[in-house]
Amino acid sequence: MTASTREQRRRTPVARILLRAADLLARAPASVRAAAADIDAILAALPITLVPALDRAFRDAGLHADLGLEFVDLRAADVERIERCGATSGALGIASLVRDGHAREAAVRRLGPRVDRLATAFLINRLNDYVGPIGDLAWAGLQPRLTPRHAHLLVRCLPLVARMAEWVRAGVSRRRTLQDLVRTRDARPALWDSLRDRDIALVWSTGAVLVELCRGQPEIHDVLAAALGRRDQQLRIWAARLAVEPAITPPAVLHELAPRLAADRNPAIRVAGVRGHAAAGDREALLRATFDPHGLVRHHARILLAARFGSADYRGLALATLAEPAATRAALVGALATLSEFGRRPDIPAVAAFTADPRITIAAEATRTLGLLEKLP
Repeated sequence: MTASTREQRRRTPVARILLRAADLLARAPASVRAAAADIDAILAALPITLVPALDRAFRDAGLHADLGLEFVDLRAADVERIERCGATSGALGIASLVRDGHAREAAVRRLGPRVDRLATAFLINRLNDYVGPIGDLAWAGLQPRLTPRHAHLLVRCLPLVARMAEWVRAGVSRRRTLQDLVRTRDARPALWDSLRDRDIALVWSTGAVLVELCRGQPEIHDVLAAALGRRDQQLRIWAARLAVEPAITPPAVLHELAPRLAADRNPAIRVAGVRGHAAAGDREALLRATFDPHGLVRHHARILLAARFGSADYRGLALATLAEPAATRAALVGALATLSEFGRRPDIPAVAAFTADPRITIAAEATRTLGLLEKLP
């Protein structure tokens, strides 16, 4: 590993916490408090899924060697001392990850009374402890949170609750208890608020719960619209697939979402928009989609247009678009692509005029189409 690579690795959130965790062993109370505050600040700014990532990192000998660290060998007495120094929930959470079982037990006992987001996350993570009594102790520590008043804490930790399905040791009944609580009416405000969170894993987990609660109802519009408004491509694709599921999304809601789907930069999502236009009987929107720059969208749009309204004169419409001075870049690319499928040799001059277009995508599509037209008999 090069020096620059090692330095970059030291700047990752996990590495920064590991480096500060070593300072929890300091004898000076001020140093312990400073390290604890730094750990809390790092955790507060990052997705809650960093907790299980840290759990793995604390057992990763290779990572410790790369960082020039020894394992953080906290003992139960150290955990007690850290608490006396004013330890935060983040610092005690870090103590719940160390190799020593007595230290983990001591940390879990001290996390129980701390009814906040970080303490809740570390307790959920510790449900999977390979020492059964520690997992039981973590579950006991979660009990004060299993009330409607604290449902928002579990909502904020939903990605961890969802991951419990992958944990071999975590009890099914415990997972169901947590899942049932976040589906109660008292948790609804926190669920809706989490849709706007910057943590995409939280948005995804929250959205999945709200889809179950709102399926087939007009409120599903707000869930899907929130997901479609995010930058994460996989989240938008997930929402688009749900939008075209009749059992989940009523036709009226799909019609409302169709323009947003059709305007997405991802072609798979635009295909969902095409299906929305077809469901709404919007011939003009379907016709526009048959000139989409992407072949997948054009293909689906033509099939649905023909099924509902009959086919169109794609060649004539494409040539008319090329002759339109105000045509947009996307429209010109779509028209050129359409001529590569429906064009004839007489169309060569109209296409060749765009091979020198200063817009790279238009020139590239014109060159490709021209090559195909020149091969026609």
